[in-house]
Formats: sequence, structure tokens, C-alpha cells
Amino acid sequence: MFKKRNVILNSLLVLVLLAGGFFGYRTLYPAAAPVSVRTATATIQDVTQSVSASGAVQTATDIGLTFGGTGIVRVLKVKVGDQVRAGQLLAAIDDRSYKLALLQAEQSQANAINAVTNANAALAKLTAGPSDATKALQAKQLDAAQTTIDNANTAYTNAQAATKATDAQLALNAITYQNSVDRTRFDFEKKCNAIGGLGDTNTVGVDCSTAENSRIAWQSWQDSVQSQKLSLIKDTTTRNNAATSEENARRAILAAQDALSTLKAQHAVTNAGAIQSDVDAAKATITSAQRAKDITDVQLSQAQFNYDNTKIIAPISGTVAAVASQIGVNAASTTAGSNGVAGYIILTDLSGLQVKASFAEADIANLQVGQAASFTFDALSGVIATGSVASVSPLANASAGGSTVTSYTVLFTLDGNPDGVKPGMTAQVSVVTDQVTGVIAIPSTALTQRGQNYTVTLKPKKVGGVGERVTVTVGLQGDSTSEITSGLKEGNLVVLRSTTSSSASSGFPAGGIPGAGIGAAVPAAGGGGGRASRGSGG
Repeated sequence: MFKKRNVILNSLLVLVLLAGGFFGYRTLYPAAAPVSVRTATATIQDVTQSVSASGAVQTATDIGLTFGGTGIVRVLKVKVGDQVRAGQLLAAIDDRSYKLALLQAEQSQANAINAVTNANAALAKLTAGPSDATKALQAKQLDAAQTTIDNANTAYTNAQAATKATDAQLALNAITYQNSVDRTRFDFEKKCNAIGGLGDTNTVGVDCSTAENSRIAWQSWQDSVQSQKLSLIKDTTTRNNAATSEENARRAILAAQDALSTLKAQHAVTNAGAIQSDVDAAKATITSAQRAKDITDVQLSQAQFNYDNTKIIAPISGTVAAVASQIGVNAASTTAGSNGVAGYIILTDLSGLQVKASFAEADIANLQVGQAASFTFDALSGVIATGSVASVSPLANASAGGSTVTSYTVLFTLDGNPDGVKPGMTAQVSVVTDQVTGVIAIPSTALTQRGQNYTVTLKPKKVGGVGERVTVTVGLQGDSTSEITSGLKEGNLVVLRSTTSSSASSGFPAGGIPGAGIGAAVPAAGGGGGRASRGSGG
């Protein structure tokens, strides 16, 4: 009896222990509740692929106007925002010293002209012939030869003046080009330092050429350097052409003088009364007087140029975008327009706005002149503008700081004049590069790629079940959706990829989406559109 009771007690004890163990196991490892998966429906829609970039609004035409010399600004007839017409006086510096120099040059030229006239008269008198008819004929011949010389001298004087004017203008151009480079470089270095930059790249790896606060300034610096190089080459050609014209004019003078000398020698033989040494002396006097006149011609031309450039006259009609200083300040001050053009006064045409942006090399092959583009502006909420690609730079932008990122500059025109849009604003540009309409499409996150093959998982037939994996053929991979050319029908429900996680704090295993077998590490399809900021339309 005692043994039987012990057996019963032991059996009961085992049952209690088993029940307690099962209860504890369920407490520690509860059964996972069925998890619903996220799905999307394959529908007929449009798939769009686009590229985008950030750029800056600028004017199509900026003109920098400067004085030809130094001095204090005495007249300033415009302010920022004024509308001006071509030929209008905008500003002037103190011109008293320039006016005095012009008057002195005019007097020197008049004296030189008289000297030439007197020398010619002396020679004519010295070589007077025997008969009135002969003298009259000789006089006409000498006058014609002298006219040829005078015309040649005038042409030579004009050529010299043109060369001097070209030299002066090119010197001013060189200063303007360098000022533009220095200003844009200073602006870039200032903005780079403001974000903690050190040179082109700071110590924590921020690339100032691409950082949001300094990228545009960096690009402006590079544009001004390139513009300086091209402008200097063009100016050199201009100088060479002026020098060639001057040399040709000089040779024409020599030829005309030789002709006159020959004619006078013939007259001397005919007249036989003039002493050759006197004739030679008279010729030498003429030559010396003519050279002195040539010098005064050039001096007068330069003085006139300097005086004319004490005023700034509007070359075109437009809007005053910037003024460097006020009345009473030295005219050497300069300012800059949105395109980097420098001058004391900047004239601009606000009726034609453009956007300049840099696109990565992976995107540039898809951009062509004439493609439609849309724009939003960081400073203007809700404003959307349209335009088109105006030009695509054939040369890559220079990389800075050892960067391996290659980009190209693209210029866009804006349709009309969008309200509130001003030069210098930051614009977000989007260009549709490819599109298909009325096709079966699904979100790209439903695709799983293995090599060149794509699969999707259909929605499980029951909660917690495993969906069927189907191989599909992908057409255009858009910004957020992808075209399916085979493998799915309209209305099919596909599972969207998702990730699973575990709790590191409690040690309990976490549930996940069962059975789908879609790894989160597999990249989404549609890599081409992944650079775009806008999704595809549907």
C-alpha cells in the first residue's frame, strides 16, 4: 500500500513539473503571431526616369561698365533698380585734368601742322621752275604727291591711335579679368572657411567644392579663371591685328614719301636752278616736321580717349543691377553681377533668366539641348517654373581637393519670367530623360535582383504563409517604379521588401515576415532613376 501511494505521488509530481516547464517555456518563448506583409498592386501606369541637380539662377546678359581712368566720382545719375536707355549718361568722374591734357594735345597738333605746312612751302619756293606753265604743272604734281603723303600719314596716325586705344583697352581688360578671378576666389575661400574648410578640403573631409554653402562660389571661381584665359587669347589676336594695320599704314607713308622724293628730284633736274643741298635740307625739314606731327596725332588721340572715358554711357537699355560706390568715392571701386561680370556699374537684362547647374557624369549622357525641364526654388515655396536645356558643356568641370567626382555644367533657359524669381536664387532642376506610358508597373522596392535576373514575391494566400516567387522581365526602371514587360498581370499583388530586426535588450527573438525570403541587403532595381529627386508618375 505504501509503495502504491509513493508511485501515485511521484506521478503527480512529474505531471506538475511538466506543466510548470511548459508554462515557463511559453512564457519565455511565446508563439509568434502571424505578421501581415506590405503589398502593392501591379497596375497600368506611366513610368518616368529623370535626373536632377541643384543650380543657381542668373541673368542671360550682364555688362560691367567702368571708367577709363582714376578719379573721384562727381556725377552718379542712377541707383540699383533703375531702368536706363542706350546712350544715357550714368556716371562721371572729375575730368578737369583730362580736359587740360586734351587741350594741350590739340595745341601741340596745331603747331605741328603749321610746321609741316611751312616746310612744304619752303621747299616749293626753293624748287620753283622757269615757266609759269611748268611751275603750275610741277605744283599740281607736288600737291598730289603731298596729298598722298598726307592721306598716308592720316591713315598711319589713325592706325597708331587704334593701336594705342587697343593697348589701353586690353590693359583695362586684363585688370578686369584678374579682378574677377580674385573676387570669386576670395568669395570661395571665405565661404569655405566659414564651414570649417582648410584650403579646398577641411580636416574632417568636407569638400568645399561640393559643400552646399560653398559649391556655387567654387564654380564661379573656376568659371572666372576659364573666362580670363579665353579673353586674354582673344585680346592677343585683337592686338596683333591692330599692329598689322599700323605696319601697313607705315609702309604706305614710306612709299608715298619715296614717290614725292622721286618727283622732286625730277623737278630739280628740270629746273636746274635749285641747289641740291638746299633741296635736301628742305626735304629733311619736311620729314622732321611730319614725324613731329605724327607724334602729336597719337598724343591727341590718347588724350581724347582718356577724356571720353571719364564718363560711363549706357551701351544698351537695361536695369541697373549694382553700383560700386557713391559720389565722392574713388572710381576704382568695382562690383559684380550674377554672371561674375565686374564693373563700377552692372547693367542687366532681367527679362531673360537662366539656371546653371552641374550634373554628374552618370547623368550627363542623358541630357540634350532642347529637353524640357522643371524648376523649384529653395526660397519660394510652391513656385514651379518650366524651361529647357540651352547648352551642355563639352568639357568636365575642374575637380578640386583630389575629388574623383566628375561633373559637367548645363545651362537652362526659363520660360517667361516666374514671379519672385531673382538672380542668385538656388534652383532645383529636374529633367525627364525617358518615359513609357500605359504599361504594367510596380514599385521598384518589390523587385529582387540576382545578377541580371529579377524576381518578385506574390502575396501569400494566407497570413503567415509563403508567397510564390515569380521571375519577371524589367523594362524601364524609373525613379520609384519599374516597368514589367513579362511575368505579371494587372492586378497581381506583390510583396514589398522589408527588413527584420531583433531586440538586443531583452534577449527574446523577434518575429519577421515569414517565408518571403526577400533579403534587405539586395539593392532595389531602377538604379538609373535613383539619382532623381522626383518619383515617377502613375
